[in-house]
Amino acid sequence: MDFGNASKLIPLGNNLVVPRSDVLATVGGVAVDLSPEKTVQSAQAGDAVRVDIGQRDQRDLQQDAQDKRIETDRRQDQARRESEFRATSLQDVIERRLVIDPPTRTVVLQKTNVETGETVQTLPDEATLKLRRYSREIAERARLTEDATARYIERTA
Repeated sequence: MDFGNASKLIPLGNNLVVPRSDVLATVGGVAVDLSPEKTVQSAQAGDAVRVDIGQRDQRDLQQDAQDKRIETDRRQDQARRESEFRATSLQDVIERRLVIDPPTRTVVLQKTNVETGETVQTLPDEATLKLRRYSREIAERARLTEDATARYIERTA
């Protein structure tokens, strides 16, 4: 790697030592008993750069706070608009009906998708309706069995 003014030495024979031309004594330097090849010099430094990161301009802080408020308000407004859009679009698509289930005599709310005709939700759900039908049948059979037993006893008594 070439650094510009560094002299290039070409060995011609025995160890030929040529002093470096870029080694200069600096003001305030300390004399050492080293050959010029082994000496180290500090780079010429300019004025120090001062960076004060602890104090920011008050206007910058206020602007950052205002930007954060605007971004938060924008996000909240967008979320509100999206939720309103979803709610209105679902209300337009979903049809609600109240039906009375004859075997259980229960009022059932059915939510149906108008576009597909698919039942989206049923309250109470199918499992609950089947359980009510089953328990009603068992209660009816028990009542009929009691009536038959009571008649039998009345006849024999």
